[in-house]
Amino acid sequence: MSAADRLALLRRAVRDGRGEWTTHRVQDLYRASSYAAPLRRTARQDLSVLARQGLLVLDDTDPGRRCYRLNHAHGGSR
Repeated sequence: MSAADRLALLRRAVRDGRGEWTTHRVQDLYRASSYAAPLRRTARQDLSVLARQGLLVLDDTDPGRRCYRLNHAHGGSR
Protein backbone atom coordinates (compact mmCIF):
# COMPACT_ATOMS: atom_id res chain seq x y z
CA MET A 1 0.00 0.00 0.00
CA SER A 2 1.42 3.35 -0.98
CA ALA A 3 1.53 6.32 1.38
CA ALA A 4 -1.25 7.99 -0.63
CA ASP A 5 -3.43 4.85 -0.39
CA ARG A 6 -2.75 4.60 3.33
CA LEU A 7 -3.71 8.24 3.93
CA ALA A 8 -6.87 7.85 1.84
CA LEU A 9 -7.84 4.83 3.95
CA LEU A 10 -7.25 6.76 7.17
CA ARG A 11 -9.08 9.84 5.87
CA ARG A 12 -12.18 7.73 5.04
CA ALA A 13 -12.05 5.98 8.42
CA VAL A 14 -11.77 9.30 10.29
CA ARG A 15 -14.73 10.75 8.42
CA ASP A 16 -16.84 7.62 8.96
CA GLY A 17 -15.68 6.86 12.50
CA ARG A 18 -16.42 8.35 15.85
CA GLY A 19 -14.31 9.16 18.86
CA GLU A 20 -10.63 9.75 19.22
CA TRP A 21 -7.82 8.67 16.96
CA THR A 22 -4.62 7.43 18.52
CA THR A 23 -1.58 5.78 16.99
CA HIS A 24 -2.84 2.46 18.34
CA ARG A 25 -6.22 2.86 16.65
CA VAL A 26 -4.54 3.76 13.35
CA GLN A 27 -2.24 0.74 13.60
CA ASP A 28 -5.28 -1.50 14.17
CA LEU A 29 -6.97 0.02 11.10
CA TYR A 30 -3.91 -0.62 8.95
CA ARG A 31 -3.56 -4.21 10.21
CA ALA A 32 -7.23 -4.88 9.44
CA SER A 33 -6.62 -3.56 5.93
CA SER A 34 -3.60 -5.85 5.41
CA TYR A 35 -1.04 -3.07 5.59
CA ALA A 36 2.17 -4.86 6.49
CA ALA A 37 4.05 -3.87 9.66
CA PRO A 38 2.25 -0.64 10.58
CA LEU A 39 4.82 1.22 12.63
CA ARG A 40 3.81 3.59 15.41
CA ARG A 41 5.88 6.31 13.78
CA THR A 42 3.97 5.88 10.51
CA ALA A 43 0.63 6.11 12.32
CA ARG A 44 1.77 9.24 14.19
CA GLN A 45 2.99 10.89 10.98
CA ASP A 46 -0.26 10.07 9.18
CA LEU A 47 -2.32 11.58 12.01
CA SER A 48 -0.15 14.70 11.83
CA VAL A 49 -0.76 15.00 8.09
CA LEU A 50 -4.54 14.92 8.59
CA ALA A 51 -4.20 17.49 11.38
CA ARG A 52 -2.18 19.80 9.11
CA GLN A 53 -4.88 19.39 6.45
CA GLY A 54 -7.49 20.48 9.00
CA LEU A 55 -9.42 17.21 9.24
CA LEU A 56 -8.25 16.43 12.79
CA VAL A 57 -7.34 18.49 15.83
CA LEU A 58 -4.86 17.44 18.47
CA ASP A 59 -6.27 17.00 21.96
CA ASP A 60 -3.22 17.44 24.18
CA THR A 61 -5.02 17.92 27.50
CA ASP A 62 -3.33 14.74 28.76
CA PRO A 63 0.42 15.38 28.50
CA GLY A 64 1.15 11.64 28.50
CA ARG A 65 -1.14 10.86 25.59
CA ARG A 66 -1.72 12.29 22.14
CA CYS A 67 -5.10 11.83 20.57
CA TYR A 68 -6.81 13.48 17.68
CA ARG A 69 -10.46 14.28 17.12
CA LEU A 70 -12.45 15.18 14.04
CA ASN A 71 -12.32 18.93 13.46
CA HIS A 72 -16.06 19.65 13.44
CA ALA A 73 -15.40 23.34 12.77
CA HIS A 74 -13.73 22.30 9.54
CA GLY A 75 -16.62 20.03 8.66
CA GLY A 76 -14.34 17.31 7.39
CA SER A 77 -14.65 18.58 3.82
CA ARG A 78 -11.08 17.78 2.81
